[in-house]
Amino acid sequence: GLDVLKDAPDVLNNQYLKRFPEFQQFLGKNVDSEQQSDADENTPEDTFAEAFEKMNNNLADEILDEVMRISPVAFEKMILDLLAKMGYGAFENAGRTTSITGDEGIDGIIMEDKLGFDLIYVQAKRYAEDKSVGRPDIQAFVGAITGRGGKGLFVTTARFTEKAITYAKRQHIILIDGHKLAQLMIEHGFGVSTRKIYEIKAVDSDVFNEYVDEE
Repeated sequence: GLDVLKDAPDVLNNQYLKRFPEFQQFLGKNVDSEQQSDADENTPEDTFAEAFEKMNNNLADEILDEVMRISPVAFEKMILDLLAKMGYGAFENAGRTTSITGDEGIDGIIMEDKLGFDLIYVQAKRYAEDKSVGRPDIQAFVGAITGRGGKGLFVTTARFTEKAITYAKRQHIILIDGHKLAQLMIEHGFGVSTRKIYEIKAVDSDVFNEYVDEE
């Protein structure tokens, strides 16, 4: 074996100590070395951002769990309220627009802006997360809004199939799935409350430059 005193370098660093099995065990070498080096390269800000993203993903799952507890009719109203909070104009009777339009394919109508220049027709479907919304659902929605001179927005708690996504793009229909819906609710403070705020600050060199002695 190696004699620490006999072979000791001028500087006793980690690189030298890694020659000893005991120190390798101390470092936990059962962890993949490449992952270990990646973790070492992370700045505190990177680590914070990763933790923040993980917390938001967990929160998104919790939000969808809560959304699944409300009725399908209440879900339609919730979507219209969310869109109003996002800055879109909403009719006073937005919650009753289905009966007004007489169309089963339209769950609500909102205005693209507060002045109401353009209308957006909304279909909101509260489906189980493991369900997929397919192309036929989007086609039926397109049929309901065709000729009305407005845009289409399809919102669901589930996910969309690839064919549905491709078709919707061609028809200029905006799709919002469960994950995107939860993220929008977090972003716009809808159905969530702020528990704690962390501020990441940096040195403002301009302030300190003002205290430099004049020559």
